[in-house]
Amino acid sequence: MTVLFFGDIFGKPGRKALLSHLPQLISQFNSDFVIMNGENLADGKGITERTLKPLLSKGVDVVTSGNHLWDRQEGLEYIASEPRILKPMNYPPLAPGSLNYIVRKGDLALSVICLTGQIYMPPCDSPFQAFDSFWESTDQTLPLFVDFHAESTAEKRGFGWYVDGRACAVIGTHTHIQTADEEVLSEGTAYLTDAGMTGAHDSVIGVKKEIILEKFRTSVPHRFETSDQGLMINGVVLKIDPISRKATHIQRLRLSVEE
Repeated sequence: MTVLFFGDIFGKPGRKALLSHLPQLISQFNSDFVIMNGENLADGKGITERTLKPLLSKGVDVVTSGNHLWDRQEGLEYIASEPRILKPMNYPPLAPGSLNYIVRKGDLALSVICLTGQIYMPPCDSPFQAFDSFWESTDQTLPLFVDFHAESTAEKRGFGWYVDGRACAVIGTHTHIQTADEEVLSEGTAYLTDAGMTGAHDSVIGVKKEIILEKFRTSVPHRFETSDQGLMINGVVLKIDPISRKATHIQRLRLSVEE
């Protein structure tokens, strides 16, 4: 099976880039499943029904997230009602969002979860313990995709090794900077420290660079504004053997979509 995963979709520019190119990419790679990290959909923070529905209609099957998932109050009811929106499973049970989603098409099925790291991140339970608890109770005959949303590269790398052979893929998100360390680990787990950001790359991780530079220079807070320059799609293409549930190939996507 072929899986497309798109890194943090940042604001309207990121949504626009993915909406305009997703059908072409699905066709180009003959993908079976499409996953995206959507925690930055609504102007860089949070998910709302208005920002997500068009992407679901274009072919996105599952939406992973992270610590910014709940930043829009108007989106909380929608997050609670849409089973395809996943919250990090090591967050409190009362936080809205699904813990796991299994997408099925024909004879193929893929289980998807997301977790957040603990280093330099808001408080959450151990992702290692949360994964173990999930793994003991889940259907282990299904390939399992993990979005690991974390700041620390060491924590991401460690988690990749920890679940090697159990998950078919561990793809990192959160830093918005794509790394170049894609590989299939020794027991068959596809790994990448960070898939990068889908949005405006003429920016500082999605925000107009002039605003961020002024903040760095003066330490005075400024209202963040989403950049719309230098649009790029970042993500990965994965090949998974549905019988062995192991990855056979991982390829980074870094596509400029400037008109």
